[in-house]
Amino acid sequence: MKKFVIKATALAIGALVGGVAFASVNLDTGVTTGTFAKELDYSTTAISGLKVVNTKLGFGVSGGQDRYIRVDLGGAKLAAAAAGANVVNSTLAFSNSVVVAGGAVNDTYVIYQVTAAGAGHSAADAVAITLPNFKVTNGNASNVTVTYTLYETAVAAVNNAANTNLYTASGSLIKFANSLTWNLTTNNTTADVSQSFKKFTTGTTTGATPATPAVTVARIGKFEYDVVATNVVADGVTAVTLADLVTAATKVVFTGNFGAMAAGGVTVDANDACATGTAATVNTAKTSAEFTLGTTAKTANLCYTVGGTTAVPAQSISAALDLTAATGSSAADVAAATIGTIDRDGTELQAPFATIHPDYLSRVVLTSTHSSDAVVDAFVIAEDGQTCSQASYQTTLKAGKMLVINTKDICPSLTSATRLAIRAVIAAPTSTIQGVYNVMNYDQTTGKTNSLISYPLLRPGTN
Repeated sequence: MKKFVIKATALAIGALVGGVAFASVNLDTGVTTGTFAKELDYSTTAISGLKVVNTKLGFGVSGGQDRYIRVDLGGAKLAAAAAGANVVNSTLAFSNSVVVAGGAVNDTYVIYQVTAAGAGHSAADAVAITLPNFKVTNGNASNVTVTYTLYETAVAAVNNAANTNLYTASGSLIKFANSLTWNLTTNNTTADVSQSFKKFTTGTTTGATPATPAVTVARIGKFEYDVVATNVVADGVTAVTLADLVTAATKVVFTGNFGAMAAGGVTVDANDACATGTAATVNTAKTSAEFTLGTTAKTANLCYTVGGTTAVPAQSISAALDLTAATGSSAADVAAATIGTIDRDGTELQAPFATIHPDYLSRVVLTSTHSSDAVVDAFVIAEDGQTCSQASYQTTLKAGKMLVINTKDICPSLTSATRLAIRAVIAAPTSTIQGVYNVMNYDQTTGKTNSLISYPLLRPGTN
């Protein structure tokens, strides 16, 4: 039997598309080539280009005999009439092929009558069917599928009943995937306590500050704005671009507290050293900054330069993609997500066991050798099921002084217990702050104590 393999045609197809993958499916291997931008509308603009169904014939046929190939689309309908030439012909192929049913515009199926050539064809002979243009009817919600079925008679092909065929195979003719890419890489920057939080540290472990830093400059985080270059538009060959998806009005919006900024201090910069950036537009309240991206791909950093006169608050800074969709595109805004964080260094001490039992005098004692007053924020770490009657407590540790804080001032009461842990955060260098937890059995009437326990407060990560 003659082999139905059209090598010359395959080479012609390869030359036509210039090496770019076109929409095709091999039903024998289950491999689909061609991923279309999901954001585009193919219900009014037809999928064109090359849409090839490759499969084995599935059942042998003697020379001169007729068989019927039925092709059904799932999630699509024909936008142009089918023709017998859709089934590739050559000296080694069928001697004739013609459309005998279906195949009209808006149909979802077509039946080809094919006549075997010469000595006939074996079940393993390769068939290639190049479909006419079609429009997608499922809103790109799922792949467009195709089913190839070989029948012995026209009646069986038209009825398309189960278990009446000689061979059948199905697969995805084209796939859809989101094409707009928006990725954030988060950094962490530290406001330096020794600078009263008005500048940044030079040794942020994530590398958030530039390699050769000015401590007034921080690299908050990075964004990537682009498309998936391997996805294609309706012609099945041309790679999708940002201009297919969005308009020139598309922008990124950064949200945070930029109150400590220098003039023009919120910039977008491809340079990791934040040295050559373009200023973003900051609102009057200095709570957001906008930068127009348009239709040009961009990978860049959000950079923040402070004036060195205002304390930088600890915060999380977010980035949102605010886009305007191009005509025929369903591309949508990308919600705000963290692009970077700013924290404050200083001292954290913990008392892993403390009590507010009424029979005991319980307190946290702090000492300072720092040259400035330091804010102390105290928090409760409670057992599971327990809640403190107040969320937090704040006071001030004076420069070079000692401070005694009663545990009951930090947490007046718990849900049903008396034991807890205390976490104290002090806005001063850790080398200048020390602390102990102290508890004693205290007789409020006589003022006598009959037991006394003290232990050093722990420094998380160093004990």
